[in-house]
Amino acid sequence: MPQTSDPLFQPTPLATAAARVAVPAPRLISHLYDLGDQAMRSRLLARLLQPLGTLGMAAVAAGAFACFVQRRTADGVMVALDDVSRYSSEQILELARFVEQVDPEVLQGVAQRVANTPVGLAALSASAAMLLWGALYRTGPMPGPVRRP
Repeated sequence: MPQTSDPLFQPTPLATAAARVAVPAPRLISHLYDLGDQAMRSRLLARLLQPLGTLGMAAVAAGAFACFVQRRTADGVMVALDDVSRYSSEQILELARFVEQVDPEVLQGVAQRVANTPVGLAALSASAAMLLWGALYRTGPMPGPVRRP
């Protein structure tokens, strides 16, 4: 943002604080998983598992996703609605971190697909708000109000 002395163009305290905060994509994915319905969770999990090979599925989250090795088809990994209740947000966070290292574009694709559904958009908004609030709280008090001349 260009520097100017005009107070109307000064960044707000929230915008300044938000710019200091970097929320990693895997944490956002984990929150989306927590807030989504079973259908969204199933699609999210299937998409996260797609770039992983046999060893990747067996290694992540102490082997929690190894059961999906047998369910891989030419169309992707088959994730049933009942499967999603077995995994915690911590396991999904670990999976998302691993996927970020294997194929970062997968996380972008997940965000785009989630944002295209009403439930996903609501979950994405709530997740982003929760993460921003938590990050701002950890960075200390927000600066005071902007003083107008």
